Amino acid sequence: MLSEELASRGHEVTIAAPTGQLSERARAAGRRLPGLRVDDGFRFRPPSRAVSFARDTARMIRLLRGGRFDVVDVHGSQDTWVTVAARLRLRRPGCLVLTRHNTKRVRTGWPNRLLYGRLIDHLIVVDASVKALYQAYFDDGTLDPAAVAVVPSAYRAEIFHPGVDGAGVRRELQVPEGAWVLGVAGRLVPDKGHIHLMRAAAALRARGRRVLLVFAGMGPGEEDLRRQAASLGLAGDVRFLGFRSDVAQVMAALDVSVLPSVGCDASSATIKEAMAVGVPVVASDIGGARFLIDDGRTGLVVPPGDEPALASAVERLMTGPGRARAMAAAAQDEVARRFSVSRLADETLAAYQAALEGRGAARRAAAGRAAAVRREGRPA
Repeated sequence: MLSEELASRGHEVTIAAPTGQLSERARAAGRRLPGLRVDDGFRFRPPSRAVSFARDTARMIRLLRGGRFDVVDVHGSQDTWVTVAARLRLRRPGCLVLTRHNTKRVRTGWPNRLLYGRLIDHLIVVDASVKALYQAYFDDGTLDPAAVAVVPSAYRAEIFHPGVDGAGVRRELQVPEGAWVLGVAGRLVPDKGHIHLMRAAAALRARGRRVLLVFAGMGPGEEDLRRQAASLGLAGDVRFLGFRSDVAQVMAALDVSVLPSVGCDASSATIKEAMAVGVPVVASDIGGARFLIDDGRTGLVVPPGDEPALASAVERLMTGPGRARAMAAAAQDEVARRFSVSRLADETLAAYQAALEGRGAARRAAAGRAAAVRREGRPA
């Protein structure tokens, strides 16, 4: 999203990534946006995979040497360390920005202290809750809070919008008469909390509520979730849809979109996407959930892992359809205003500019120190 928007504004953008669906989508976008290019020959495996790391580093050196980039923006662990290694070989060309998207613990060992204190020029985080994870670095002077920008992520308004029709998906699901369709869109991993929604659904069913659970996504946790559904007596009421290219229609088919995460999510895309298609949202109080949702007005927020609270929140929407529609309508207006791609690009460009200005100031200060040493007759 960001790369396409920046290229459409006349910036030249190169995406360095492993080959896959996202790189193919970017390459297709590049056919209509001359400023957008893709190099998908990278693997970005952990540094412990020495041969792969060396190959990626060599490829990154060639890319940086030929590209004359002003800013390199890295988004994960592997691409960060590959880029750091390449820049050290090239004596740090351009400016390095790291964007952090999750709420996982920030380790305080010397590699990270070196990374954040010396090797990157600016940090972008997608929510204030992520910035708070760096408090130890702020306290000891490793990282300057002024070198951290909070830039929430966006959603694709051309895909997720009020006109999306979920009727076809509901026919595919063969929704039982009177059942409410509750869904989660995301990887099938423990952090996403699918098990907590299943247990909440079992409690609702014990209270006479009919629900159908829809899990869109793939992941290593699917087999265990299927076993858990059977043990809870929900085997016939949980649909595993796998990967879907029509996720907007899947989202629009839901009566309630649920984000039952217990970790990881910082600025959830699925919350924004559900809001955009007009589906009421219940989310765990993880990361930026309360920044995205005005609890009670544009959705409901519950403590993570609290299955009774999750069941009660869903039941509140099930038994108050007028309230649910009002929340969805308010959320739809707000998400379009606050989380557009244009806003994402504006704020990211401002962070890039701050990074460039900060790097320039650091260079001028270093040059001034060197000149002072030379004037005093000592080696610089």
